[in-house]
Amino acid sequence: MNITVYLSSKSDISDSFKEAVVTLGKGIGEMKARLIYGGSNAGQMHVLAATAKEHGACVTGIIPEVFRRLADPIVDQMIYTLDLSERKARLTELGQVYVALPGGIGTIDEVMSTLAHMTVNRDFSKKILIVNIDGLFDHFLALLNHFVETNLAAPEAVGTIIAVNSAEECLKKIKELDL
Repeated sequence: MNITVYLSSKSDISDSFKEAVVTLGKGIGEMKARLIYGGSNAGQMHVLAATAKEHGACVTGIIPEVFRRLADPIVDQMIYTLDLSERKARLTELGQVYVALPGGIGTIDEVMSTLAHMTVNRDFSKKILIVNIDGLFDHFLALLNHFVETNLAAPEAVGTIIAVNSAEECLKKIKELDL
């Protein structure tokens, strides 16, 4: 199973966010899944990759050439892209399920790019799990629902999103998807 994870590369974030990264990484490893992530050796990206690998995951990083100096040496495979757009396309292409952990603009951009890809291709067969710790994504989720209510987004696209409140709940949902 290929699990693409979108998350922050920052270190100075809430302890509850950091704990979720470790829990998800451990769970992905214990499933012997393939982690696909942004490829950076910075902050929570590196923590996720190291934890997943330590617990048995195969780890693939995808990073733009401009960030080559930040490439995480822990990965089993590193894919270099020309830019962020190509990186997002590869993250989407390789994933069978997508997880958004707490993150900022980049994380939201990756989720929206994945939704846009699904919409353009009319393929809503995959799921995006939003790990909504401490209500971080409440407004984002409400906005997506508002898009559907105002006929600005396909209900099928927004319907691919599963909001969960913890990394543990996320792992349970991934296992239920039976990929």
